[in-house]
Amino acid sequence: MAEAQERLEERFRIRTEFATRRAVSEAAVEQHCSRLRSLDEQGGEEYSALLLEPVLQQIDADNVITRNRYGVQVLNSTSLCFVDVDRFPLTMWDSLLGLLGKGSTPEEKLLQVLRDLCAADDSMGARLYRTHKGWRVMLTGNGLAPDSPRMHDICRALHADPLYENLCSRQQCWRARLTPKPYRVGVPGYPRPVDSESVNTPEAQDWLQRYESACRGKCVCRLVEIVGRKVQSPIVELHDRMTAACKSDVALT
Repeated sequence: MAEAQERLEERFRIRTEFATRRAVSEAAVEQHCSRLRSLDEQGGEEYSALLLEPVLQQIDADNVITRNRYGVQVLNSTSLCFVDVDRFPLTMWDSLLGLLGKGSTPEEKLLQVLRDLCAADDSMGARLYRTHKGWRVMLTGNGLAPDSPRMHDICRALHADPLYENLCSRQQCWRARLTPKPYRVGVPGYPRPVDSESVNTPEAQDWLQRYESACRGKCVCRLVEIVGRKVQSPIVELHDRMTAACKSDVALT
């Protein structure tokens, strides 16, 4: 927390210093942006930035809900594994069979991989969810850890998003978005915090009211199937409630 506070204060100092300049050249703008990227350890990808997120709820020692840089609520867990799958590739044979109406879909192939994983390890359980652009897999089992060789093998088998996998390894926990992305519900422009107090400004609170209103009647993911050992805990129930995963009458965003 002390390190996060120091970084936010340094970011605020850099932004204030830049804002007071009378004349700003293109080179100065690039230098300013470079200093902020360096402070955040940020590259070009969505998952590459160092995470400085306000804590909304400390559920227990293993699970925390934060608000990320574009305003959504995120579950950070060391007890429940999540894997993001943006696309699941088909073999050439599957694609050819698909042209004849006989091939398996990517979702069916992904489900088969989960069945095989659970069949090989009776401690493992999986819940497959459909998302706006792909799938979310929730896993439990013995020996799972974000940076373990076993987790790496599972991610490869599932064709997981490598940027998401790297983020979980760096942060030493898994992450799952609980509320819709703002632009998908028509509410752009979350006012990013510049210090530890700015998340409570009237501007930020007004944005949150509009965002939360727009999220009603939407779901983040939809439960498709449960495989292997039953994954059951208060955190699973919280995830499914906040994402509206079991409601079939709401829009998937």
